[in-house]
Amino acid sequence: MTRVKRHEDEKSRRSLVSYFIVFILTVGLVYIYARYIGTRGFKVREYNIVNESIPASFDGFSIVQFSDLELGSTFFVSDLEKLVESINEANPDIVVFTGDIVSNSYKLSDKEKQDTIKALSKIDPLIGKYSVRGDDDVYSGVYEEIMGDAGFKDLSNGYELIYYKGLTPIVLYGLDSLRAGLQDYTTTFSYPSLEEDTTYMATYRILLAHEPDTAKLVDEYNISLMLSGHSHNSELNIPYIKDYYNIDGASHYYDESYRLGKMELYVSSGLGTSKYKVRLFDKASFSVFRLYTD
Repeated sequence: MTRVKRHEDEKSRRSLVSYFIVFILTVGLVYIYARYIGTRGFKVREYNIVNESIPASFDGFSIVQFSDLELGSTFFVSDLEKLVESINEANPDIVVFTGDIVSNSYKLSDKEKQDTIKALSKIDPLIGKYSVRGDDDVYSGVYEEIMGDAGFKDLSNGYELIYYKGLTPIVLYGLDSLRAGLQDYTTTFSYPSLEEDTTYMATYRILLAHEPDTAKLVDEYNISLMLSGHSHNSELNIPYIKDYYNIDGASHYYDESYRLGKMELYVSSGLGTSKYKVRLFDKASFSVFRLYTD
């Protein structure tokens, strides 16, 4: 082997080592950002919903949705005070929670449980607070106590008629967890019954369901707006990669929003994270929806 050949081989090996080191450093820096910076704080997503089915009396009506606290992941009980303050600053007419209070790998202490109840009790909308269970809530065993004591009405497999400045209501449906196999469509969509007075029928229908893939199962119920969580919007918002970074119950719908026929579906990015505890280009958030007739 000539001296020139040996020199070229050595130069090639050094280049490969350099590229490898740069690659490792880049991956490491991206992970540090996604784990320790991308998961910090939250933002407010705002949406204007325009639909002719919205009663005129609901023009300007506001809904705050928050979801997937996943306490014990990258969002903690100590973060709730700032969240509640921000929700109240939005002056919502109603507030809805779409599931998963605690991370499935974390157990709240009694003090944390009471602090969570105390914080969520301070959420103060004009009309009311409503919630549905997520899959983690089914197994954590704290959902009923926390949300009940915090003043939220559980709509898991139920509904509520909401009135605002008029006699015509909108209807707020709620379904239990899809992954847990607990959804009851007959009970949930029992409104309107055959005996219902249709004089002031609710024609604008909102569905709360933790898992967004529920959208594939509710075509026949004339839902106008569906609010979900569960997917965290994939947490790694990178083209191609995010399509594979999804979970059961959010394998079809995991992005921020979809138009499915006459129904609009919005999927919250949540506040906490899944078992990987990372976020990249996918900030934690809660959502504000304002309804308009035109």
